[in-house]
Amino acid sequence: MTPNDMQQLLSGLVDARLLRPVDAQLPLVLDRMAPQANPLLWWLTALVSYQYGRGHTCLILSQLCEKPSVVLSISDDDVLKLSESNRQRWHEALSLLQETALDTALDSIWIQSAGASAQAPLTRVDDRLYLTRLYRAEALVKAKVEQRMPIQAVSENVLQPLIASAFPEAADARAKNQIHWQSLACALAVQRRFTIITGGPGTGKTTTVVRLLAVLLQAREKQARIALAAPTGKAAARLTESIREKIGELPEQMRDNIPQDVVTLHKLLGAQPHRRGFRHHQQHPLPVDVVVVDEASMIDVEMMAALMAALPEHAQLILLGDKDQLASVEAGSVLGDLCLGAEQGGYNENTIAHLAPYATASLASYQGDGSMYNQATVMLRESHRFDASSGIGQLAKAVNQGSEYPQLFEQFIDINWLRGHVGDDFRALVIAGYRDYLEQIKRGPHGSDSTQLELWAKAVLKQHRAFQVLVALRQGEWGVEGLNRRIADWLYGAKLIPTTQSWYAGRPVLVRRNNYGLKLMNGDIGITLLDPSSGRLRVAFEQADGTIKWILPSRLADVETVFALTVHKSQGSEFKHALLALPERMNPVLTRELIYTGITRASQNFTLVTPEPEVFAEAVQAQVLRSSGL
Repeated sequence: MTPNDMQQLLSGLVDARLLRPVDAQLPLVLDRMAPQANPLLWWLTALVSYQYGRGHTCLILSQLCEKPSVVLSISDDDVLKLSESNRQRWHEALSLLQETALDTALDSIWIQSAGASAQAPLTRVDDRLYLTRLYRAEALVKAKVEQRMPIQAVSENVLQPLIASAFPEAADARAKNQIHWQSLACALAVQRRFTIITGGPGTGKTTTVVRLLAVLLQAREKQARIALAAPTGKAAARLTESIREKIGELPEQMRDNIPQDVVTLHKLLGAQPHRRGFRHHQQHPLPVDVVVVDEASMIDVEMMAALMAALPEHAQLILLGDKDQLASVEAGSVLGDLCLGAEQGGYNENTIAHLAPYATASLASYQGDGSMYNQATVMLRESHRFDASSGIGQLAKAVNQGSEYPQLFEQFIDINWLRGHVGDDFRALVIAGYRDYLEQIKRGPHGSDSTQLELWAKAVLKQHRAFQVLVALRQGEWGVEGLNRRIADWLYGAKLIPTTQSWYAGRPVLVRRNNYGLKLMNGDIGITLLDPSSGRLRVAFEQADGTIKWILPSRLADVETVFALTVHKSQGSEFKHALLALPERMNPVLTRELIYTGITRASQNFTLVTPEPEVFAEAVQAQVLRSSGL
């Protein structure tokens, strides 16, 4: 096989939509700068780029040689999309994947080894091949976490009474000989410069962190500079709201100086338009002592590296998130990787010794030989949102474990499953779900002054969050594009919106790209309202501090209607009633993590819509397994 044959194959894979154009172009670009004639090198280079596009930070070579179709998620049916000549080339390319051939191909100027001072575009580390940029990001995260591993013991005489004041319910757990994980998470975090607090919905992550901040401030005599952040504006706004609610639960003497304003990670680090880097970095660190980041499952490896690099050496980093949720859209599954083994604890003797004075019951069953990350992780296990009578909680648990689930829909009234021919029932449910916020818009504000307009906008936005259609895909009849058109037609037919074209009162829009000029971030959702005082349409966005930002539609270039929202974009949100609509055919995007994330967006009711019920069963058994070195 020649480089020309490989080039033909790569072009054919792009035409069949099995590779991205950039994947096929990378070896061509490198060859122009430093010619290399080995077709296997070209093949591996394109595949590293391809895996990056699928969220992997690296290509694991031994797995590629053993099970190429599984690693690449390219099936025999996919290969049939190729021309006859390219099918032949595909099989020839697979035959090149031999370990002896790999060593020869990877001995190239395009590739460097770990720790090399060269600037090669690819890096090989043992059995893994990376784009060098991703390798450096992953290596930086690992190194910075390791630097923060040493325990910084705090006097028990200081810490124990503070934790007892912040977590009075821990005394009940002690009396019942039960582990109170929230107070234990606080004890761990106070003594470390890096901590992960993970747990499912309703397990008290926000409650824990508010009380932890109170303890930290008291222990440091209220001198700590604390920054709160989240990956998206939506997640930041939700955390701000939660913190303000939880502060009132603290003893009065512990409420002072707790920060309440949450910013996006981009804003915290100082994102710069049209540049990859941030204003804050290793040479210009953040002016902070403690950084708390919520919804950490959404953070990709490069963003995590940027955050770690910008932290001063003394600063503490506390990550909050649900390890079982969908991984980041970009490459890496950082929180999932760091939390591997969190269910078992895996605490070594040293960690057990430092936690024992604060444990309300023996930790012996959680002792083990866990990773360095396990020593800095506490998993919260008791859901306060979903009790034994909650079908949402039971369904989420069953899906997460890959267990049997159909009978749950018969046992619980807060979950519903529309399957098979769902047209009329689905339509009726969607119209009913969106009716309240659209009728509230029609009623208008109680007055035309700015205060009444803001109250009206807040009420509309709150009512809009009561119901949301979630989908897995962007394209197709059951994707964002198809369902948004259908739902708009249904609402127009029900006389709830005045038109389905362009801008109109009631149109919900999603910001698709960060707009630093308007201070709107990717994922922010606004509602189009008619200002009765001016007669003009304006879009209302709720900011992290709870205020309303009004934007003229003409200034919003990169937005889309969002009656239907992808599960990815819904992360960090909560809806009273979430409806998850799956497509008619299985797709690689459909995974257990996606289903779990969709279910756990609901707080009171969840509806599953499946025109083909077996698609749900297949998705529950498909897991996200991203390749990385963490």
